[in-house]
Amino acid sequence: MKRSIARTVAIALTAALALTACGGGGGGNQGPEYTGDTFDWKRYDGQSIKVYVADTGQVESLRAGLAEFTELTGITVEIEGSDVTSYRQNLPVRLTSRASDFDVMATFPEVDGLQFAKNGWYTDLGPYLSNPGVTDPEYDFEDFGAGIRKAMTVEEQTVTVMWEMQTDLVYYRKDLLAKAGLPVPTTFAEWEAAAAAVHDPGNRTYGFALRGIPYQTTTPFSSFLYAHCGEWVTDGKAAINTPEALKAYEVYGQLGSKYGPPGIAGFDWPVPSQQFAQGNVFAFLDVNLFVKDLEDPTKSRVAGNVGYTTVPRADCDAAPFIGGWGYGINPFSEKGDAAWYFIQWATSKQMNLDLKLTGWPSPRGSAWESPEFKQADKTPEFTQVVLTSTETARARMNPPVTPGVEAREIAGLVANKGLEGQTGAELKRTADQQNEKLQGLLDAMR
Repeated sequence: MKRSIARTVAIALTAALALTACGGGGGGNQGPEYTGDTFDWKRYDGQSIKVYVADTGQVESLRAGLAEFTELTGITVEIEGSDVTSYRQNLPVRLTSRASDFDVMATFPEVDGLQFAKNGWYTDLGPYLSNPGVTDPEYDFEDFGAGIRKAMTVEEQTVTVMWEMQTDLVYYRKDLLAKAGLPVPTTFAEWEAAAAAVHDPGNRTYGFALRGIPYQTTTPFSSFLYAHCGEWVTDGKAAINTPEALKAYEVYGQLGSKYGPPGIAGFDWPVPSQQFAQGNVFAFLDVNLFVKDLEDPTKSRVAGNVGYTTVPRADCDAAPFIGGWGYGINPFSEKGDAAWYFIQWATSKQMNLDLKLTGWPSPRGSAWESPEFKQADKTPEFTQVVLTSTETARARMNPPVTPGVEAREIAGLVANKGLEGQTGAELKRTADQQNEKLQGLLDAMR
């Protein structure tokens, strides 16, 4: 209950801040200060910058490399890391006050994008990328695949460079699937049949796990929605109560309520993977951030026995989302060029490769294709699934509506109620109610 209240307060605060900021204009960063065409890593030698980021597990590695960055550029860096929830609450507050006490910020365009763009809280990185005087000729932005570059844009502007690449897939127990005598499922119907075949709650084996907290469900649910030919919004109208969306919500709810562990409707985002690691769950669908722990025998009872496969299809083709956290330039910073130097270094080929070798989901193709990674890769099946997913993924795991956090809460509640057992007409009433609320947000955007 405390968590629910806190989230509600955060949503209300974010919405209020967005309204307050509307019409207030954005920052003053209009692109690179230096307009020449000669790149020099030492141009801003002696400057100091501050990096304010959500800590998704990368901050420790970032701090460990700062001496190298300072040696390269002469720029000193202070990092202010924050847990994701606190960061999401505090960043809009600081941007609303036009704070210039940090120069680099973290953003997840799928969640922040439209709200931040509307309020002028992004710096367009395009002028930096296209200026040879401020971008290292070896940076190679094209090394980020087309789908990933698309996920870095909001309203046709590149607003961030990702340090991670998230996409959905299905994790499953190879031994239980083999015992059931079934091939690897490729459709949602086949996954439901496989979950039913291995579901044995008397022995604490549950068929399938999913996220349950409303705000968190949209990430895995997006794969259900697209495979059932649904959309969040169609022609400017909220569309989470269409027959296609309702079918997707039904499948999500039934898969979890029939075959999920007790309490699934309250599952936060890491819980399905934790239940899987404990050996309690046959399969779960979620993002590609868990392989390192699941394959660590000191943390996982199923290490060495984990299978990976792409998200299923249904009436339409499979379509996982693609997105992730990245670095952007605070539009109120007075050190935009130095901030861009840091972003280049932190998202360079070498930094991405170093992180990839620790199991990090790199957004750069060169990191996945490097001989060092291929030689060290202990889960080539997982690697192939992720790379295949990036070819069909869509950069949309949430309704394209602001405020993003509230839109996620609205759309995710229908999935949550499905997990609580709502189905048929009762689930449709919930979808109709939530669709009206989502339409209200859409109308407020105009």
